[in-house]
Amino acid sequence: MDGYNAARALDPDLADRYIRYTTLGDPLADRAVEQLSEVVEPQQVHRTIASTIDRHYDPPKETPGALRELIESSAVLPEWFEPEIAMAATRAFLRNSDVVLGGLVGGAIVEGFSTLISKSFRIRSRIILNGVRRLKQNTLQLIEQFMPGGLEPGGDAWKLSLRIRLVHAQSRMLLKQSEEWDAPEHGTPLSAAHMLLGAAAFSGRLMQHVGRLGGDFSREERDAYVHVWRYTGQVMGIPESIMFQDHVSALRTFKVAAMCEPPPDDDAIIMANSIVNSAPILLGFTETNERRKMAKFIYQVSRELIGDKLADAFRFPQSRFVKQVPLLFLRNRAEKVGMKIFPRLLADRSWKQFNALLDASDLGEIEHSYALPTTLHDEESHDW
Repeated sequence: MDGYNAARALDPDLADRYIRYTTLGDPLADRAVEQLSEVVEPQQVHRTIASTIDRHYDPPKETPGALRELIESSAVLPEWFEPEIAMAATRAFLRNSDVVLGGLVGGAIVEGFSTLISKSFRIRSRIILNGVRRLKQNTLQLIEQFMPGGLEPGGDAWKLSLRIRLVHAQSRMLLKQSEEWDAPEHGTPLSAAHMLLGAAAFSGRLMQHVGRLGGDFSREERDAYVHVWRYTGQVMGIPESIMFQDHVSALRTFKVAAMCEPPPDDDAIIMANSIVNSAPILLGFTETNERRKMAKFIYQVSRELIGDKLADAFRFPQSRFVKQVPLLFLRNRAEKVGMKIFPRLLADRSWKQFNALLDASDLGEIEHSYALPTTLHDEESHDW
């Protein structure tokens, strides 16, 4: 209540809408997974969803009606979406991919898990058992949605966004059956409000972190980056009535939404620390001492990005004397100046960055599946 009242003082309409949407899920996707569970055997779910998505323009006749409606509605490009603006975001993303990944891991994901989002993931053990896999999923999402044409109906990012939307709906259905989920207190698991908060964290808020780390997005490119996320959010089921429009509104949405959330609890502490300790493996540090050293570095960078108050709530290690974010800013900016002077270096470094990003997002063959989780606790579920 304290946070909600403070949020209402800043933006009463947005605060009220955010709280209202914490009780709502994704009606289209929820109906689709409920119908799938009634008429399709678990081992046939992948085939049913894949055939519908691959033929979104003419779904097979045997496609369940709710799934058909979901896919067909998601295959309509909104009038405001501009491919040229998306391409500007693509160029800026590829130019700053390493800095974007740093801001994502050290800032945006960690802040996202300071909210009640953490509770649904902790209950399902998704991060605790598969922290690296989760980070790879987020990295893959970034890569695919900023590839040319990736978000257009039938594109890889569009397919991945639909897969995530269906997984969220299935998880929502399973969590509602859990004794650990207290709906009157926690609202709807993976609610529309929390999907909005996540999109705002991964777009507008992430651009703030990228700026502090030395990224060189212009104002127009920041808006373009959010433009892409606005469309991604729509495909993933966030209602247009609460969606942000540009960088400024995404930042405001994140601030108001975060204020409305309760203080971080044990679930948030578990999830945030799991993310930080999984990040070194994502970056290729597998030897124990190297991994621990890198985790300490990421803890320090994360503390500087998210602030001491939230870092203390997460029980992150105390800050070291030498600040790392200003040093990273200077290093990244110096590299960008050098690459402008020596364009050949820019091409070589961009190629290496992109290959590193591909390695960081390599999830293996299982990630091409549209199978859905079959049990509340992920360790007991069929592969998905």
